[in-house]
Amino acid sequence: MKNIFVRSFVSVLGLGYIPVAPGTFGTLGGFLFWYFYARHMSQFSLLMLTLVLIILSCYISSLAEKVYNEKDSQKIVIDEFCGYLVSILFVGKQLYMGLLGFALFRLFDIFKPWPVRNFERLPKGIGVVMDDVMAGLYAGIILWIISILLGG
Repeated sequence: MKNIFVRSFVSVLGLGYIPVAPGTFGTLGGFLFWYFYARHMSQFSLLMLTLVLIILSCYISSLAEKVYNEKDSQKIVIDEFCGYLVSILFVGKQLYMGLLGFALFRLFDIFKPWPVRNFERLPKGIGVVMDDVMAGLYAGIILWIISILLGG
């Protein structure tokens, strides 16, 4: 039963099992969660939820590496989910910002500019999740600047 929970959580209810671009689908899960639920929350509530998810994801991703018997398995996409939420934390609730956040987060997650890649070296689930959190911070900073330039 524990393994079923771990697999469901880290794969974002199975999105990590999609054979092509599972990270993109994990990010899509984050976007859909944000669009239908999280963007209607207060900014503080979204921040607290994101922090709790990051902490849980680090711990459960460590368990998942044992379940999958693989370091940073492609089936683990909760890190993309969390990274996406980080990217849109402070930029409003408009659909275009959510979509732009999706694109920017995927770019930073794929190309991993310095020092994002260094965070992968952290131990266990912390390394699995924190590189995506950093990619989300990069995307979030750019989104925040864009939102200021657009007057929002």
